[in-house]
Amino acid sequence: MIKSGFLSTVQDMGRAGYTDIGLTHSGAMDEFSYLLANALLGDKEKACVEITFGNFEFEAMRDFSAAVCGIDGEIEINSQKYKINRTFKLKKGDIVKIKPLKKGNFVYFCVKNGFDAKKKYGSCSVSVREKILEPLKDGDVLNLKAPEVIPNRYSKLSVDVPDVLELRIVLGHQKDLFNTEEFFKSEFELKSINRQGAVLKGGVKPEKGDIISEGISFGTVQVPASGDPIVLLKEHQTIGGYPKIGNVLPVDCFRLSQFRRGKIRFKEIDLESAKKEVIEFYSFFKKLRFSFVEMYH
Repeated sequence: MIKSGFLSTVQDMGRAGYTDIGLTHSGAMDEFSYLLANALLGDKEKACVEITFGNFEFEAMRDFSAAVCGIDGEIEINSQKYKINRTFKLKKGDIVKIKPLKKGNFVYFCVKNGFDAKKKYGSCSVSVREKILEPLKDGDVLNLKAPEVIPNRYSKLSVDVPDVLELRIVLGHQKDLFNTEEFFKSEFELKSINRQGAVLKGGVKPEKGDIISEGISFGTVQVPASGDPIVLLKEHQTIGGYPKIGNVLPVDCFRLSQFRRGKIRFKEIDLESAKKEVIEFYSFFKKLRFSFVEMYH
């Protein structure tokens, strides 16, 4: 690792089954791009490197195939430029630079057959907030499980993040604490975002202040007394005492993770339709097959 950038961490699908002891799920923030990079390599859910804002550089210590996926981006191999959302055949000694991102917050760097990364609590995912495993730093060496070179593949698919983002939400049992009609008419702005959650600027205040703390999950929209909703993302805390209006669909949280600035609206979706959307998302990647396309490199 020559340059690890702002924040680069090993991630997979995260760790399930530990919220009862207070451990968050963690995992890839944008599962669309993560699963796409795996699919391009003919793999499923292998550990990858999640790179925040790009500016990541490394030297290949042996021959192998890799994929880099995100909204958009540019990669340099020995000073030769390529677009992302495709695979690359890397040779020993290649210097690879993932350039600073102009769109989105994350890109995913996967290698054929995955990284030989350390696991803790059943997952390779780093949790920055809980200090489970550690972010990458300059000089680190990443081992590969079974390096292999395959014919190149590329994709026209990428995660769709419009300028005005619509988040579909299933209303929860505390919806009566809010004026939901006003909530769905309102436009919000993104104030800040990190692996724990996205804070939106808005003015929808609950009719009741803090409540008794209870379990919360990925996508929960909690609203503190300030009226600024917080959408919980992959490193969310496991309990919370703010009133919650509902839960955003996971597939929309993936798009929110890549959102930098702009307007956000919420749209109600019923539980059965939400389940169908999520099932279709994961079924799509299970069935996704790319034909081999030899490219010049």
